[in-house]
Amino acid sequence: MGPRIETERLLMRLPEMGDAANISTFLGDYDVAKNTARVPHPYPILAAEMWVMTTRASWQPGGNLSLTVEMDGEVVGGGGVFKRTPDADWEIGYWIGKPWWGRGLATELGQGLVDYARDTLGTRRVIAGYYTDNPASGRVLEKLGFQHAGDGVRAFSMARMGPADMHELSLTL
Repeated sequence: MGPRIETERLLMRLPEMGDAANISTFLGDYDVAKNTARVPHPYPILAAEMWVMTTRASWQPGGNLSLTVEMDGEVVGGGGVFKRTPDADWEIGYWIGKPWWGRGLATELGQGLVDYARDTLGTRRVIAGYYTDNPASGRVLEKLGFQHAGDGVRAFSMARMGPADMHELSLTL
């Protein structure tokens, strides 16, 4: 069954094969994909299906976590808590499909991920980042209490096929 995180409006859970079409459609939108590090554009359904299978196969308690986010039974986004290296801080990442932008879902999703990192993983510090041309994500992280930790960082984005300027933030729990 895997982990489940529930908030007021959202259910975060391991992805299922039936989620792949919505993931491909909404995460495959360039305006969404360009704000992630590891999502290519275009993002065909086969790639979403492979992500579902590898995510399900690799999940283990206490490890990196990638979740599908649903609202009212429909996939609207995704998110996760992960470490880039074994010694790194836990990091959160998230995306919301464009039809649901501006409804506060990213903030709700982010809070669920922060709570999971604190309560389940036992971490006392979480990091996150956002591309400078995505100030809405910066506002989400600031609402969650994250503080700027660094600017002028260049980070690769697969959808952009190159590096872009990024802000780094951290949150002490």
